[in-house]
Amino acid sequence: MFFYTFLQPEMFSESAADGEDAMQNLASILNGFLQNCFLAVFEDDRWSPSVKETLLNWPETSNRKRVMSLLVQLKKHKRFLYCIVPDYLEQKTDLDSVFEQAAAIPLDLILVTDAEKNHPAPTGTEIATRRSYQNTVFEPLRSSFAVHGKTCKHGEMNCADFLNVHFARALKYASEIHLCDRICGSKNFADNFIYTVKEFMHWLGNHLSDSAACKIVFHLGQPKGLGIQHVLNELEDIRKKSLPKTEIELRVYNDSTGTQSLPHQRFIMTDQLALNIDRGLDFLDRATHKCRDTFIGCQNPQDAQRLLDDYSSCSLSIYKINQ
Repeated sequence: MFFYTFLQPEMFSESAADGEDAMQNLASILNGFLQNCFLAVFEDDRWSPSVKETLLNWPETSNRKRVMSLLVQLKKHKRFLYCIVPDYLEQKTDLDSVFEQAAAIPLDLILVTDAEKNHPAPTGTEIATRRSYQNTVFEPLRSSFAVHGKTCKHGEMNCADFLNVHFARALKYASEIHLCDRICGSKNFADNFIYTVKEFMHWLGNHLSDSAACKIVFHLGQPKGLGIQHVLNELEDIRKKSLPKTEIELRVYNDSTGTQSLPHQRFIMTDQLALNIDRGLDFLDRATHKCRDTFIGCQNPQDAQRLLDDYSSCSLSIYKINQ
């Protein structure tokens, strides 16, 4: 659903030298990255100053303005991953460091200049130039996920494969994860809801880059039957077993006024992105240990945040699970 990429800084110089069409082509690639990609860069942030210096020497055209705007948006949405370790002894090039660490990150795509196009590709990573990008395996896959999302049939994937495909890259570096599902609360975490939440949280405990630096917030409708204490007990048990260092918060929206206090739409939102979860937080089947029929697609984070902001004006109770 989301992808990890690296873009060689020298591509910006190459594009400027090749003219307006090349600069427009690069802008188009970056626009696609903004939809559902992260851009891996060096941990000491040497990538950004290098690119900025090059862009300031570009002709002052609409293409330069667009490229700079796209890079600002990527940074604003925290899509830069400062995860590549450079060779501080300077015994190898930055690009060599990228290729060596590609599998561990893991990078789906490395974009290089024409001069580097014959570099052997690391396992699981595709290499492309600006000119060959549209012919990659990567681009139609990225575009399809961004535009159409992914619909899974009941039992199509086992739990682990489903979580890895849809969430591994999307959530790994998140510092906040918001899970919004009104029905999950009103159904008291019953049946597939509690099974999905347990499996999902256990999976997060193994896949988050830094679970201690991440906060998870559940946005649920008012529980019925067993009540709020049951939900709190379940979440506390999950936290202890799967995410003991993670702050977990429960926000309960009261339906007693007769007005819908949470949107029917179910979604996962982080500080970096938002995903529409069509079925909600019961997308795993406790009987088969496989996925249920569901659709997951990209959502505009601003739209998701506006929904929560609007509904938070209703009757709201907040519980800190780790306190």
